[in-house]
Amino acid sequence: MTSELDARERAARATDVLPVADALRRRPTVRVGDDVDPGWREALGAWARSHGLEVTEQDATLVITSDPARAGGAAWVHSPNAGVERLASTLSESALLTRTTGTMPPRIAEYVLTWVLAERWHVAWYLNRSATATWDRSEPPLPPRRQEAVVIGTGAMGSAIARTLGALGYRVVGLSRTGRHDDAFDVVLPLDEAVSTQSGSPSATTFDGARADVLVLALPHTPQTDGLVKPALLRAFDGVHLVNIGRGSAVRTTTLVDALDAGSVRHATLDVVEQEPLPASSPLWRRPDVTVTPHVSGLTLASDVVGALDAALTEIRAGVRPSSAVVRDRGY
Repeated sequence: MTSELDARERAARATDVLPVADALRRRPTVRVGDDVDPGWREALGAWARSHGLEVTEQDATLVITSDPARAGGAAWVHSPNAGVERLASTLSESALLTRTTGTMPPRIAEYVLTWVLAERWHVAWYLNRSATATWDRSEPPLPPRRQEAVVIGTGAMGSAIARTLGALGYRVVGLSRTGRHDDAFDVVLPLDEAVSTQSGSPSATTFDGARADVLVLALPHTPQTDGLVKPALLRAFDGVHLVNIGRGSAVRTTTLVDALDAGSVRHATLDVVEQEPLPASSPLWRRPDVTVTPHVSGLTLASDVVGALDAALTEIRAGVRPSSAVVRDRGY
């Protein structure tokens, strides 16, 4: 199965970009969708002009947008965001689709590190005591019970998280659809084998969720990742701190609440949730074992978009498929 996936990816990456390069030569035009942050327009316009591209409000060879309805028949569509689920599922297969990653991986890794340490050091508890002028040493910060972290999703975000947690002393296990080796992780295992029953003592290459102190979800939204983190997977853990920075669709709210109630998850830090904004009626707001932040871990900067466009244009003009190009079968 893995070899078939690899073959499809190689074929997708080998797609000829010469037609896109030719279209840019014939019509060097770019349109910035009206869904793009207005504060970025000046920087994007300056980038386009510096590369001989005319900014237009008409149909263009390159369209910068996250909305497929605004893409028109562009030969090249660039998403200003990392998530491309809407574009990947609806754009014409002939259109080249690229996305923005930029400085998001290290900033998301910093977010994960912040909340892993905050939970370990009982920051919320101490802030409450500080606000009430209470000197109380009854909840001293403790080292992690287990020095292992599991990261589901081994792309750019997951790899940056793995390096950061590794520098903190964690042994980091990656779970991915292929189990392909990545130097950022101590070991990478296929996700579909992660919950298989193990006999005897776990080896260095055997998944054992009970050894993990931290579980990070770094998954994009695709049909394959929708609801991917199922109850059986969470039951493999024993009081883990779950941090979700990918997409809220990866784990159902009911599944997460059940895992919290059962103790397989001791705390959940959620930057993404199934429904955003999270309704005030959601039970997640009222649980002391849940921390919610409003999807802020990987906010895109104008410089990220400009950098991604610059790199992609250079590769296209050289006849090379951009490294930021989306593989449609994967959706990222």
